[in-house]
Amino acid sequence: MSLKICVLLSLLLLGSGHGTGVRAESLCLDRPISFAHYEYGLLHAEGIGGIDDDVLKELAKRSGCEFVTSLRPRARIWIELERGLLDMAGSGIQTPARDKFAWFAHYVLEDNVVHIGPKVPASISSLEAFVANPTLIIGGVRSYSYSANYDRQLQPLADANRFYNVSDPITLFRMFDRGRYDIFIASQFISLHYFKVLKLPPPKRIEDWDPDPPTPSGLVMSKKTFTPAQAEGWQRLIAQMLADGTMRKILIQHMGEDLGPRAMFEHH
Repeated sequence: MSLKICVLLSLLLLGSGHGTGVRAESLCLDRPISFAHYEYGLLHAEGIGGIDDDVLKELAKRSGCEFVTSLRPRARIWIELERGLLDMAGSGIQTPARDKFAWFAHYVLEDNVVHIGPKVPASISSLEAFVANPTLIIGGVRSYSYSANYDRQLQPLADANRFYNVSDPITLFRMFDRGRYDIFIASQFISLHYFKVLKLPPPKRIEDWDPDPPTPSGLVMSKKTFTPAQAEGWQRLIAQMLADGTMRKILIQHMGEDLGPRAMFEHH
């Protein structure tokens, strides 16, 4: 019997209350799984926790696996996942480049919008128009991906040295407040958190310049650590959490009855 079939059978057995040990052996490692958080507002904030923390607790409960967690810069997380120095991470956006070294299990939708400073003329209402104005600068956290459309249009800004990189979202918000750059792109998970926690006034203009729908984000698994069958097992666990209401409950707890359900990835 193949490992893939073993994993699927063990998942079915667990759903009926049996086979926990078999499933743990299939999905777990012979050591604790290394899992990295990164500073990202409602998803994870140092000293507070967040959505990713609650997702990880539920994964540990359902899988029986042991985890060791850490807080790392986002750019470092991607490098270490690719090199096999890190096993898992939370809330990562899938891209073709990242597909080469990681598997993904989506559970949230990031609705990335543009936060616009006072120096940006009212006539500029798209990223194309922003790029066309050579006096304007964007700020962003190093290694962040926003969406296929945003990422494609941001490349000319980076090439022209009009993209100001910072190391973390806290710095992103503070530097924007000080006028270091004219716009930044951020999802609801960080905007709802940092303007409040840092006691900064939100900009008067917050607009959606992306014609694409919100971007899926979720669990990231290193291909250097997990087999395809193990990755399918973790993906199925996330799918179960989406289907049985667990993920909805977690999101409502952190975001409220209105915004929480809208931030949930719809598994098909």
